[in-house]
Amino acid sequence: MQDHDSQQTAKAMIQLHGLRAQAIARERAAEMRQQGDTAGMERWEAVHTAICELRQTAPAGNLDRDRAGRAG
Repeated sequence: MQDHDSQQTAKAMIQLHGLRAQAIARERAAEMRQQGDTAGMERWEAVHTAICELRQTAPAGNLDRDRAGRAG
């Protein structure tokens, strides 16, 4: 997965799952590892990393506010 794809997926995961996005990406990576899908595991690890980076660089609560605004 290219870096841009990881970033887009990470943003979508945060909007869809909020604070659980990191845990879900980690779960997907573990599932891929159990299935022997190394490429899939690496893709989900890249998404997890991108989620972590977005959380560190976004203004406090900004990403979760976007999710809350879409839910209503």
